[in-house]
Amino acid sequence: MHRLCAVTCVLLPLMVAAGGATASSAVVGEETSLLYLSADDWNQQPATRKIALAADFMRVFCTSPTMSPASLADCLDRDRANGALFERAIGCASALAGR
Repeated sequence: MHRLCAVTCVLLPLMVAAGGATASSAVVGEETSLLYLSADDWNQQPATRKIALAADFMRVFCTSPTMSPASLADCLDRDRANGALFERAIGCASALAGR
C-alpha cells in the first residue's frame, strides 16, 4: 500500500501537467503511454500494441521482474471496472504482484 501511495504522489503532478491529454480512438503510436489511454482506446489496440504498452508501463511503475507484460495486458482486458485505465493498471499490477 505504501508503494501505491508513493507512486500516486509521483504521478499525480505528471497527470495534472499533462492536462488530461488523451490518445485518439485509433491504434496508438509508440509515443503514447498507457497513462493517457481511455478504456475504449485500450480495447481498440491489437494484442501486440497492448503488450508493448504494458511493458512500457511496467518499466516505470512495477518493480517485480517476475510479472510479464502479457499478464498485465490480460488483466486489463479482463478487468472491466470503471475508472481510468492507469488506475486499473495499478490495481492489476498490485494483484499480480500479490500472487
